[in-house]
Amino acid sequence: MSRFVFALALAACTFAATSAEVTVIRPTAHIAQEWAYYVLIDGKVLADVKTGERVTLSVPADTRAVVIQCPQGLAGYVESRIDYDFKTNPAAYFLLTPKLDCVSIQPLDAKEGKAYVGRTKNRPASRPLEYDPPRQVVAASATGVGAAAAAAPAITASVAPAAGAAALAGGDTSASVAAATAAWVDAFNSRDPSRITALYDPQAVLTDASEPKPRNGSAAIADYYKSGSQRPTQRVALGERSIRIFGDTAIDSGTYNLFEMRDGNATVTPARYTLVYKQRGGRWLIVDHQAAPAAR
Repeated sequence: MSRFVFALALAACTFAATSAEVTVIRPTAHIAQEWAYYVLIDGKVLADVKTGERVTLSVPADTRAVVIQCPQGLAGYVESRIDYDFKTNPAAYFLLTPKLDCVSIQPLDAKEGKAYVGRTKNRPASRPLEYDPPRQVVAASATGVGAAAAAAPAITASVAPAAGAAALAGGDTSASVAAATAAWVDAFNSRDPSRITALYDPQAVLTDASEPKPRNGSAAIADYYKSGSQRPTQRVALGERSIRIFGDTAIDSGTYNLFEMRDGNATVTPARYTLVYKQRGGRWLIVDHQAAPAAR
């Protein structure tokens, strides 16, 4: 009996050393509700996950990445990816946040992960996995990968630029401009006017095509964002983008979607943006911001 118990314990230890557990969490969202996202490990589709669901999978400990594929109609799939060290972190939680092309994938610690688990339901084991082999797979843009992914130990967030999109040039400088725009997205989604206004140069100009004239200077721009408190459900998600560097000036332009609940219905408003930055005391501050509706 003691040998049998020892053998079971040894088998359990061996399994623990050669496997890891990954929980993929997709909170309820009004963005891309109709699509199921597909979870791939080592190129194999292991599960789908719908809005408000989570799925827990056992994967080999030498797994190096989690991939999420988002259906794009007849065009195939757009794919987001995060590299992860499962040997060091054998119990992993990942939060999926919808964006324009696919999702951002953010690793969570155990406490955060369990909190999100409590807000979602388990994917029904009885639901068949329906997956059509893709005609093509396009890598998602890097926009929207959670900051925690880059900061967490033994984790590297990696999402390739979209095929056909302009590549980010200039190395670290482009990365710092991308980070400045990510800060603008975070501030906008916080609905805090003072936080977002702080990202603009005091003499910045904001031109919204839906308004009769530009907003000039900090006070006018702060007034523009005060309406955010009356629209608490509004969120922005970036889409395609292009970053160019010209010495101490940088331009980030592309598309975004505005998501909002109105009268119980989810609305999506596509738009185009241009953010012109200048270096001010080691920071990239917005000196010119233009926004206009985009064709649906």
